[in-house]
Formats: sequence, C-alpha cells, structure tokens
Amino acid sequence: MTRLNRLAVAAGAASALGALAAAGRGVGDALGGRPDGTRLERMERSPQYRAGAFHNSRRRTSSMPSSQRDVLRRFREGSELRHPPGPIPVVSANRPPAAAGLHVTWFGHASCLVELDGTRILLDPVWSERCSPSRPVGPRRLHAVPVALERLGHVDAVVISHDHYDHLDADTVRALAAGTDALFVVPLGVGAHLDAWGVPRTRYVECDWGESAVVAGVRVTAVEAQHFSGRGLRRDGTLWASWVLDGPAGRVFFSGDTGYFDGYTGIGAEHGPFDVSLMAVGAYDRAWPDIHLDPEEAAAATRELGGGLLLPIHWCTFVLAPHPWAEPVERLLVAAEGADVPVTVPRVGDRVDVASPPRLEPWWEARVRV
Repeated sequence: MTRLNRLAVAAGAASALGALAAAGRGVGDALGGRPDGTRLERMERSPQYRAGAFHNSRRRTSSMPSSQRDVLRRFREGSELRHPPGPIPVVSANRPPAAAGLHVTWFGHASCLVELDGTRILLDPVWSERCSPSRPVGPRRLHAVPVALERLGHVDAVVISHDHYDHLDADTVRALAAGTDALFVVPLGVGAHLDAWGVPRTRYVECDWGESAVVAGVRVTAVEAQHFSGRGLRRDGTLWASWVLDGPAGRVFFSGDTGYFDGYTGIGAEHGPFDVSLMAVGAYDRAWPDIHLDPEEAAAATRELGGGLLLPIHWCTFVLAPHPWAEPVERLLVAAEGADVPVTVPRVGDRVDVASPPRLEPWWEARVRV
C-alpha cells in the first residue's frame, strides 16, 4: 500500500470514528434514569409489575418483529412512498389560547394541545428534529413544528403516554420544565427520566392504571393500554398508558401508543362517553400487530369507547414503519365510514373546535400527488 493510500485509509477511518462519536454524543443523557428506591417499591406494588418488569394484562405481546429481515426488506422497497414528494402543509399555531369550549391542536405525530375551558394540557410533546437518543441519527421529522415552544403560551399540564423517543423527548421536557409551570403527569417509573433531566419532584405525578391527578379543574386518569417501554436495551422498566381528560368542557380519550385489545368497551363504560378520541393510526405493521393500532382497529376501538369525534394521531411526522405515508388516514376514512364514526383530519397546527369540527378536506392527497 502506498503512503498516499495509507493516508486515505487513515483519513477514512478517522472520519468514520468522528461520525460514530458525533452520533453517540449525548446518548447517555437521553437514555434518562432507572427507577430505584421508593419509586421502585411503589412500582413493585402495581398489579402490572412482576418479575422485574411491567406486563400487558390481556395477553403476551412481542415488541420485536417476527422477522427483522423481512421488515428491513420492506423498508428498502418502495421507500419513496413513505415520504410525501411535496411539502406537508403546516399551519402556524402561534395564536391566543381558547378561553372556552373544547379544542384540540395537533402538532404532528402524537403531540397535541387540548384546551378545556382555558385549561391547557400538552400531550406527548416532541419538538426535536429527530425522535432518537442521537441528534444526528434516527427518524427525522418530515415537517417543521407549527410553533416554537417559547411561543406556545401557558401550559397547565404535560401528559406523557410512555417513554419511547417519539413520545418522550428529553430536550422538550427540559424546555417545558424551565419555561412553564406545568405539572408533568406520567406513568409509573417515568419520573426516573424526569429526575435525570432536572425536573423537580414537586413538578410531576406518576400514575398507575386507574389513578388520577386533577389539574386546573380537569381530572387526568391513566387507563390500560397494550404496548411496551424502554429507551435502551432494557424493556418494560416503566409503565405505558392511555389517558382520559375529564373536565366541565368535555371528555377526551388519548390513546398514546397501544395495540387493539378487548378493554375499550370497559374503558368507555367507566370513563366515557367521550367528545373526542385522539387515536393512533400509524406506524403499524404485520410484524408487530399487538402493539400498534392499525386504522381499522382505531375506528373499531373508537366505536367501542363511545369515543365521539376521532382525530387521528401518530402519523405524518416520522417514518417508523414500512407502510406508505398517507395510507393510515386513507384506510381510516374507509373504516370509520363503515363503523359510523365521525372523523376530522386537521392539518399540522390546525386547532379543531370539537363542538364544530371543520369540513373534511383531503389535504394529504394534494401533497401525495404533486
């Protein structure tokens, strides 16, 4: 090997090591904390916790694809369909708060702001460019955020469904802890992550399924979901949940991440009927059928809940499954019509008045067919 070639190889190796170092920078911090002490003792008393981990109650589920090779192959095939060829329309959400009524603003993926007679509750906020422990590596957002966090205004509560990176973002949590007086309401064990990121213990409440916190006149209750958790190699060390928001202005169901199970009728009987259900409809795949709703299951679950207006979430923003980008909402509309479930599909940043939702406009079709 000539001296020039050796220099080229050395330069390439140095570049690769530099890229690896950059990808790994900050990963340890993003992983969060691990429950111990009195927090762990409380977790161990949960009916969902046994043998050192949380479990789904209805059936055994798998968080790993049945065939990783098959999933990777399908990710490679038709990759252009998973990205809209035109820009996704984003509406500025820099607006005054809604003083009365029930309103929902969708910020993309599972991030929403629910306003109930002026009480403002932020759900699964992720403002980072990537949903990943690594800033330069991982799924990257397909559209801009509709409003800067510092322009969002007053927030009474931040509700987290579980600790996956596309639902719990360290940088967003820190910004909200520093810039608002919001109370964080999270499933059991997730407080360990908040501790690691400097959130005072007086600023959060951890809930098991069936437990509640009352924030500015709105009761926030954790209910059963069928999913899993984990930010590193360890799985299911913290709980996952769907949430019910119940206030004088109305009732809201927030699915977070969940698969379909036979508990929705019971949730509706205990906590419903609901005025609006924010239901995950994307990131499904035949390789993980137990842990993410597909569009038909989302429509069925909403009907069983007595879920009122269905507002689809968990699609559009990040590529997390092999299905085409617009397929979740297209399949949902067909399924919802068959189930007699009303649907609204806002643009990113739109605020929906639940009592008077806007006329359905297929804005995603224009983007896909550009």
